[in-house]
Amino acid sequence: MELQTTQPGALPDYPAPPSIRPFTLFLVWFILACLIEQYAPEPYRELLNSLVVGGWALYLCLWIRRLDPDCKCAFWCDVYLVVEIACASLTIRQHPSQGLQSLIVALGIGSGVLGIATIFLIRYDLQKHYNEREPIGLHLGPVKTLLFSFLYFQSKLYEIAEFKRRQAAGISEDPSRTLFR
Repeated sequence: MELQTTQPGALPDYPAPPSIRPFTLFLVWFILACLIEQYAPEPYRELLNSLVVGGWALYLCLWIRRLDPDCKCAFWCDVYLVVEIACASLTIRQHPSQGLQSLIVALGIGSGVLGIATIFLIRYDLQKHYNEREPIGLHLGPVKTLLFSFLYFQSKLYEIAEFKRRQAAGISEDPSRTLFR
């Protein structure tokens, strides 16, 4: 994937981040969770909730891969989703054997570890891009990353998308100004 520049010496033209307000993302998740809780059969709820949360993680990682084909988060997000879906799929079985219950617990622990690793790899890839390739001074705190992950990322990405939109429209007051510094 070759990045194009508008003029010699200019920064490459990277795709804008998802321009979705964090509250909108939260609201969509909340509504989907309520619909799943209300209408999905009991054994399938965990699997469907995993797909909803994992869907945004996958979308974000695929977008990051457009910024940097060598990003680390896309691969680990795929591994996380496979383990998460495997774990949620196994919970569908009624009256699982002791061995299957042990496998479900192991996959659940693995899914948790991989989920946290994926979140921090996304954080690493976002900071790397927005501090090296498009130097706007992005800083993502580790505690907020752990506690609020995708909503926190989306709040920063929305600010970046709006900043880039204003710059493209010529509304920005100082084109050399960075967003977060």
